[in-house]
Amino acid sequence: MRSLSLPVLCTLALATVVYAGPRRCGDDVDGRGRSVPCDCGDVLVGSRTLGDDDPITTRVCPGTGLMVVVPPHRSAKLVLGHRGLVGSGRGFGIQIVGSDPAAVTIVGPGSVRGFDVGVFAPAGQLESIADVTAAENRSDGFRLNGNGYSVTGCEAIANGRDGFVLGGVGYRSERNRALGNRRNGFRAAGRDAAIGGREGNEASQNGRDGLHVRGRGHDVRGVVATGNGRRGVAARIAEGSIADAKTRDNRDRGVVATGARLKVTGTEAQEQRGIHVRGNAVRDGGGNSAASCIIGGPCR
Repeated sequence: MRSLSLPVLCTLALATVVYAGPRRCGDDVDGRGRSVPCDCGDVLVGSRTLGDDDPITTRVCPGTGLMVVVPPHRSAKLVLGHRGLVGSGRGFGIQIVGSDPAAVTIVGPGSVRGFDVGVFAPAGQLESIADVTAAENRSDGFRLNGNGYSVTGCEAIANGRDGFVLGGVGYRSERNRALGNRRNGFRAAGRDAAIGGREGNEASQNGRDGLHVRGRGHDVRGVVATGNGRRGVAARIAEGSIADAKTRDNRDRGVVATGARLKVTGTEAQEQRGIHVRGNAVRDGGGNSAASCIIGGPCR
């Protein structure tokens, strides 16, 4: 038998690569209700509840797990259904790109584990994410940006950098936990975010700060920060507020903050170097407690 020539072999190899490219998956991939299960590297183009028929839930993904690209003027809801996505240290567990603003909702319970970044939504396509765990990813657990999105009831555990990296305008982070991440539990930026809401957030045993926040107009409320490698709460906020924070056993100060017209209320720091807030027209709203407590001057 004659062996195949080198050009023929190259053509076959190229054909194989093209064939193995990402597929479209979801409950309605063609606008006529055709359902296609999702596998590693697929592109989700509509809503989907993951189940036993989805190969992505039963194997380790060599790169990105699932990319979400919703057509214009449509929305999508991804329900993890108590399933987990597992990676090999590369790519994104769930990557949201190319959709209309606030078009995608992600609902747990479920987990994204072992990728480079667990959940990546960089440009405003995420509307909300709830009850999802991002664990043991090489860099960040959640890396999100946009306007008005919400992150609730999620956990970031033992990620290689930050647990939650949040940016944008008017977003909400509530009832989330960041535990044992190598760098910061929460790293938040932007404007006018509600970081804590009525139920707060927890940051414990992270390598650096429990909560590291920058920006303008943020309302930081109800954070519990314990046993972090540096500060419990570190903030640079203009025209914002810190309220009802509780810190304990952090290696450095409990709360350290700067910012013009920053108000601090009802905050308790049990560290020896407890609360230190400075800046133009900072305000002590009362109810603050620490062995060393400075909010523009000695606490009331």
